[in-house]
Amino acid sequence: GNMVKAEVVKVDKPAGKITLKHGPIKNLDMDAMTMVFRVADPAMLDKVKEGDRIEIEAARVNGAITVVKMGKH
Repeated sequence: GNMVKAEVVKVDKPAGKITLKHGPIKNLDMDAMTMVFRVADPAMLDKVKEGDRIEIEAARVNGAITVVKMGKH
């Protein structure tokens, strides 16, 4: 699968964004780094907090890199 390990750095619910320190995202050709993602559904942000270790799946949605799946790890 395309699940990638990540650590939550910051959750910005009003903006619907999450800052993650993540491993390489092969399907997007991205190296490991810390960056801000949009989330497909803002409700996803209710389940996580800073410091959580999670797994994500990210994809390009309308040109923006977006977390489409998120799970506790």
